Amino acid sequence: MTAHALAYRVARRAIRPKAPLLVSEWADANRVLSEEGSAEPGRWRTSRNPPQREILDALSEDAPGEKVVLMKPSQWGGTEIGSNFVGYCIDHVKGPGAVVMPTEASLQDWTSQKFDPMVKDTPVVNESMALRSNRSGDNAAKRKRFKGGLIYFKTSGSTAELKASSLKWGMADEVDEWDWTTPQGDPLGLFEIRFAAFHNSKLFIVSSPTVKDASKIEEQFEAGDQRRYHVPCPHCGERQVLKWNNLKWKSEYTSYLLREREILENSLSVRWDREDSGIKSTDVDSTNVVRKGFDAFAPLPTVKYSVDTSRVTRAWYVCEHCGCEIDEHQKNGMLAGGRWIAENPGALYRSYHINGIYTPNGLGRSWVQLAQEWIEAQGDAKKLVIFINTRLAESWADRSHDLKPNVLIARAEPYALRTIPQGVLVLTAGVDTQDDRLEVRVIGWGADKKEWTIDYHIIPGKPSGDEVWAALDDYLTAEFTNSYGKTLRIEATAIDTGGHFTHDVYAYVRRAKARRVIACKGASTTGRVILGKPSHQDVNWRGQTVKKGVALYIVGTDTAKHHIYGRLNDDTDKDPGERRVHFSTELEHAFFDQQVAEVFNPRKNRWEIKKGKRNEVLDTHVYATAASHHPELYLHKWKVADWKRRAAMIEPEQTAEPAETAAEQKPIEAPKKPPVKTRMPGRNHGIPNLGW
Repeated sequence: MTAHALAYRVARRAIRPKAPLLVSEWADANRVLSEEGSAEPGRWRTSRNPPQREILDALSEDAPGEKVVLMKPSQWGGTEIGSNFVGYCIDHVKGPGAVVMPTEASLQDWTSQKFDPMVKDTPVVNESMALRSNRSGDNAAKRKRFKGGLIYFKTSGSTAELKASSLKWGMADEVDEWDWTTPQGDPLGLFEIRFAAFHNSKLFIVSSPTVKDASKIEEQFEAGDQRRYHVPCPHCGERQVLKWNNLKWKSEYTSYLLREREILENSLSVRWDREDSGIKSTDVDSTNVVRKGFDAFAPLPTVKYSVDTSRVTRAWYVCEHCGCEIDEHQKNGMLAGGRWIAENPGALYRSYHINGIYTPNGLGRSWVQLAQEWIEAQGDAKKLVIFINTRLAESWADRSHDLKPNVLIARAEPYALRTIPQGVLVLTAGVDTQDDRLEVRVIGWGADKKEWTIDYHIIPGKPSGDEVWAALDDYLTAEFTNSYGKTLRIEATAIDTGGHFTHDVYAYVRRAKARRVIACKGASTTGRVILGKPSHQDVNWRGQTVKKGVALYIVGTDTAKHHIYGRLNDDTDKDPGERRVHFSTELEHAFFDQQVAEVFNPRKNRWEIKKGKRNEVLDTHVYATAASHHPELYLHKWKVADWKRRAAMIEPEQTAEPAETAAEQKPIEAPKKPPVKTRMPGRNHGIPNLGW
């Protein structure tokens, strides 16, 4: 070969356009998963999770569109798709890029668990990175140089720092967790602007959703072409999107014996007759059983009882076309034969949505595990929201705006206040403290955590005086009799300490704590449990140290309100016997108006009271619910067997029919010297007497 021919060949190779390289091809050829950050270390295989292939390839340099959006569940591989994209850009695309995470902690986690191991274990990425630091700080924690480019590491609150930079590629991770209150404005918008200078730029936006109408990833998905993964049925071959409602399962109840005193303590505040001795039970404190005719300080007897637990033993999917059962071992074959189909074709960019049902066998939660999580989330608003967001990859649809007073009024049932309808087995109370009165709500609880409003009572008087607390004491110690002739008492009470009479509440709680009366303070922080662990308040209003200070419990009001409103919404279109929340027709309209006086603002992520409304009824509902979580009661953890044992005492099976129906029962006489029920003043004007 002559020198001219050789020079010509070299020049031709230099000017020849490089062959298009897909991200999936690059990952299969180069990516090595580290033991530090992967459940399956070793060579990357896109075929392991077939739906990922198109998403990866849409991020390729030569793929159409400048943005790709993925709304995904947790443990599906969205982070690994992003890591492959970053590695591909460092090795192949070059140019300036950026990775933005919600917080400093999440950024550190990603760099230490994903980025650094990828650099170490993927040779082509390792070779591209500039490994030596220099005086210009190119390899600082927030900026690293590689051969042909520079990568920035930022948090959502610092995207404005990129205003002087032009970016060719980037990843915005978990955008629904970003800080959207920055003074600079929309952090995602500020980030997207940085890509305008490059005609072939590529931005990957990925996240699990949160609250509907406030979820940024859902907003981005809906603005794209809305692609969903359609898989063929192994029986009929028809394609379909896998939906949660079509997943079915079989549960098994198992019983086991415990040696505990809980059930005994739970039942002792209910009075019952002992035919063998002619004596009656009395009260119980937190350490000893106190009964007439028995040694008050004797150790608790050993009680053996069974507890029922629901365990999912099998799960399957029902084809929406042929109705055949699809076993989970057939899922991987369905995924291999699936394809993405756009529901909004013609959009400017591609957007993808997939849920946890698609997770390949062995890479995440199985169908059985998902079903078990769903069962355990029922009745727990926090767990249910997490499941919907992170397993189904759907936004939590807040329906508080759908609840109107007239809707609840229409559901009211004909039972008298201060009577015990059939099914009520436990009573708790919530007390709201105002400057000139106490408002008390009594809720009756039954199996499956059903609830009845038993009474709503207003005690007038300034909480700084002894009279109002004496009246409350009379009210809380009153007895209620059901149609079987069995007597119930209020077993736990939560009193609000907010306002101007905090120490007066403390003083009352000290005296009444033996009856499970607790002091509470509301906290609207997202994610708090309904009743948290207590802290002891050791200083009184004079600044003096108090021995054995009052235990103050923090109530997760945000969680409780989601829980309450969720139950109210679930009762829509249900028959009375199937409802979980019951109201009496004797409750006046003002009660229902206050019951739904607040709505959830998803953009501010907080509950807000409607203009001109009062919310004491809702507050007492929150506190009565918190009282049911009392550590000596734990109604929310009662199993089927616990409710059956309580029902056997309160509603004996040997009684075929109650002596009289709930509607026929006469209301319990009010305590001696009852407080006068008057028209209570509002904040700026009077409010009607609610009729209790």
